[in-house]
Amino acid sequence: MALSRAKTNELPTDAVIISEDQALRYQWKIITSWDKIGEVWSLRYTPGILSAMAAATGAYVNNHYRNRLRLGAHGRLSTYLPIVAVPAIFAMLSHKFFIQRPLLLNPLAECPVCTQMRSAAFQTAVGAVYPTILAPIAAFMFATRCYTYRLPSITENPREVLMLYRKLTRPITPALTTIIAIQAFITMYLTGKEEKQNYNLLLRMKQIEHELEEQHMTQQAQRLNF
Repeated sequence: MALSRAKTNELPTDAVIISEDQALRYQWKIITSWDKIGEVWSLRYTPGILSAMAAATGAYVNNHYRNRLRLGAHGRLSTYLPIVAVPAIFAMLSHKFFIQRPLLLNPLAECPVCTQMRSAAFQTAVGAVYPTILAPIAAFMFATRCYTYRLPSITENPREVLMLYRKLTRPITPALTTIIAIQAFITMYLTGKEEKQNYNLLLRMKQIEHELEEQHMTQQAQRLNF
């Protein structure tokens, strides 16, 4: 049965009222059990794809600064967790809670382009900007602690630290710009597919519901004729 929103005074007498969490679980149950994967693939796999993009970006940026500061194996786990794992988790959760949840519960509440832009903003912030800011900070900290690279004092020579940061970041600036653009484009495309497939799924559910009602009415009419 397809879900629908209505005011209390507009509900039919046989309507079943459920909470938003129950409605969301019901929608996900339909999506995960839908037999034609091509009709719901974006709803199933978009959070995972966005998570993978965030993890790949974090790994790329983290490796760049670690190699430049000659960290080797020093602090490997301590930098990979916040710079690779955390953005991947946040990218998945932010899309699920801030994009998919309102999309599934109230698909016609917002214009499609607004949803796509918001989704791209979340993804680029969490999946690209966050690791780009955190990676050099973590690398500088471990380079100072492990004496792998001679760094100026942040308290005595902040200008030199900033110049070193710009020097290390300049080689990957074009790549980072491209990564942000690619992430934004892919996120908007996938979110658009989610909107389209969710709407088509809603129409298909209403069609199935209508067919079942007609079948039920036909059976009742046949019984009355007998």
